[in-house]
Amino acid sequence: MKKLFLLLAMLVALCTGLTGDISGLGAVPFIGMPKAHAFETKPVNFVVIDRTGSVGPVDMKGWIQMVKMDYHVPYYRLMDDNTKANAAVNEMFAKNPKPDKEAMKAAAEQAGCGALVVMVVHRMDSYLVHSNSLYDMETYVRTYAYADIFAYNSDGNKFIRRFLREADLQPVGLDENPSDTIKWTLGNLLNKMEGKPQI
Repeated sequence: MKKLFLLLAMLVALCTGLTGDISGLGAVPFIGMPKAHAFETKPVNFVVIDRTGSVGPVDMKGWIQMVKMDYHVPYYRLMDDNTKANAAVNEMFAKNPKPDKEAMKAAAEQAGCGALVVMVVHRMDSYLVHSNSLYDMETYVRTYAYADIFAYNSDGNKFIRRFLREADLQPVGLDENPSDTIKWTLGNLLNKMEGKPQI
């Protein structure tokens, strides 16, 4: 009973402020709790220019997933508003259809982001191909995945680009969706730039 009374007395004292001013202890961490570190969260813009007219929400979801793998909280935050980034990228491509490191750096600065990933999708489709050979009665899938991918990160002044031109013919069931081909290429390219393992 004495222990319970002592515990209640301590709780009352703490709640009413009778123990004194503890504001000076605010900077002292409790035992076993690490001191919090402040992170600089850099904005990231991912701009997709669709020249096919066939890029849909499912495609975008997969591609955004790849960007977020390399640029995630607490160090980075993918921006929802691409207004400034779109304007900067359009201006960049007006000057040079195959931008280099300096062009991407200028576009990132103009957009106000720490990292900028730009993808121009030129072709993304597939169709069935039937063999006319007597010895080969297979049905194949011809897939095309054409995309230009550019990435710049101000942290380390890193830049990478790739002109993907994948035209593949595979038997039905062994083919890869062109959107996935672009997705894995994007993920591996960003991993390469950031020094991370390939997917």
